[in-house]
Formats: sequence, structure tokens, C-alpha cells
Amino acid sequence: MQEMMDATAKRCYSCIQWDGQRTYYPEKKIIKVDVNKEGTCRITRQKVKGSSHCDEYFPLR
Repeated sequence: MQEMMDATAKRCYSCIQWDGQRTYYPEKKIIKVDVNKEGTCRITRQKVKGSSHCDEYFPLR
């Protein structure tokens, strides 16, 4: 189930290096995403949930 989430949160779903499915609305600074779905982190090359936290965070622009 997809939810509207804060794009400024330091989570994988709001990181440019996470390739999970999401829709970004920059004008509203929100992301439509299922935070429990996994995507691949391009830095660690591992599958991680969108809700995960990482020290290598790069925000969407």
C-alpha cells in the first residue's frame, strides 16, 4: 500500500541512490511510496526497505 511521505526524511525512499518504486512530487516535497517494499541501494548494492536509514544519504532534488 502506497502512502504519501515527507521527502525531507532521511530514509531510503527519499534517497537518490535507492531504486525502489516511488513517485516524487518536488513542488509539494512529498513522495508516494510503499515504505515496506524493497529496492536496491546503489551504494551498498543490497536490497533494503524504503523505510531503512543509511549514513550515505543523498536527498532527491
